[in-house]
Amino acid sequence: MSTLRHPNIVQFLGVAFFPGSRLPAIVMERLLTSLHDLLEPQRPPPRSSKPFIPLSLKCSILHDVACGLAYLHERSVVHRDLTANNVLLNSGMVAKIADLGVARILPDLAPATLTFAPGASVYMPPEALESKPGEENEGRMSKYDASIDIFSFGVVAMFTISQTFPYKLLAPTYTKDGENPVGRSELERRQEYMTIVNSQLEGKHPLLVEIIEKCLDFPGKRPDVKKVLDLLVEARKEVQDEQISKNKLDLVQALREAHISHQENENQLQSSLKEQEALKEKNEKSLETIREKRQQILEENQLVQNKDRELTETLEKLRQKEEQLQTSEREKQRVQQQLTRKEAELTRNEAEVTRKEAELTRAEETIRREQQQIQEMRQRETELVQAKDREIALLQQQLGGKGAADSGDETE
Repeated sequence: MSTLRHPNIVQFLGVAFFPGSRLPAIVMERLLTSLHDLLEPQRPPPRSSKPFIPLSLKCSILHDVACGLAYLHERSVVHRDLTANNVLLNSGMVAKIADLGVARILPDLAPATLTFAPGASVYMPPEALESKPGEENEGRMSKYDASIDIFSFGVVAMFTISQTFPYKLLAPTYTKDGENPVGRSELERRQEYMTIVNSQLEGKHPLLVEIIEKCLDFPGKRPDVKKVLDLLVEARKEVQDEQISKNKLDLVQALREAHISHQENENQLQSSLKEQEALKEKNEKSLETIREKRQQILEENQLVQNKDRELTETLEKLRQKEEQLQTSEREKQRVQQQLTRKEAELTRNEAEVTRKEAELTRAEETIRREQQQIQEMRQRETELVQAKDREIALLQQQLGGKGAADSGDETE
């Protein structure tokens, strides 16, 4: 947790020890609220009305969550408990993933085995609810990989878009005692989710519905988080474009109505002026009324011009935002290329180290053979010296015997 640093991951700050407690407390950044409380705020009854949340903000929140999830999956970390309660928001409505207490690191996101606690979870994929007795653990066990987070993200997205929490619509997977599983297959559970999607997301943005359906598909058919991000970027752009188009249409309609009103008022003014020309001497008061109406029309024209300037400024800001997004995307691609080059350089360095180690091994083998040859030469040298010593001793014995014989001959 301490090594994870990302704008869409709740930052770990450290640990603290409180008097009277032996256990440390985790210190993390403080955030405003959770996604669940934003979608279903705790209000006193009646709570029939839902808070209005713009679709563009919902897309932004889901994009933030997908970015944080992509960061985890790139580091082979599976969250395993992604829920709306574990998505926190700051004052700027930036979403951050929290509660990594049950996350696991999987080598290259290979399938892993998890012991599933009894009870139903609306965020848990159907395959994680398939129960089989384990050899060492009597609990229910399921095989899964990073696709479990994709399914959970699909449930979070469905909740976010529809603002209806689907837990009441799902039948329980286990009985109240948590012992006897309900006889429903993975296909039946998935069909149940699809029924909820069709009922809760009818009439919603089609691309967002497609993303949710893909995330809730069978494990092998679910997209990875990068594909989800690409689809979210596309959906987010479509939502923004639709909002801009709607604003333009509203403004054009307002301008058209103002123009028609202006023409009608202008016609009325001209008619009144003609009448006043004939009745000028008789009705000065009516002429003053006409002048007031004309001033009102001029003010309305000024308002229309102001609205037009505001629209132009808004369009310019949107264009600048789009340029900033394009610049950010280019910067992201540049950083990705640098990372790729670094990885290639690291691979080359590792190959060089491997080659050096092989050369060192061969050199050590050569030294070992030379040392063995030296030892053999020393042993042969010792054997030669010993042989020479034996020959010298033998010669000395022979010379000693011959000397004694010569002395005997002289005595005689």
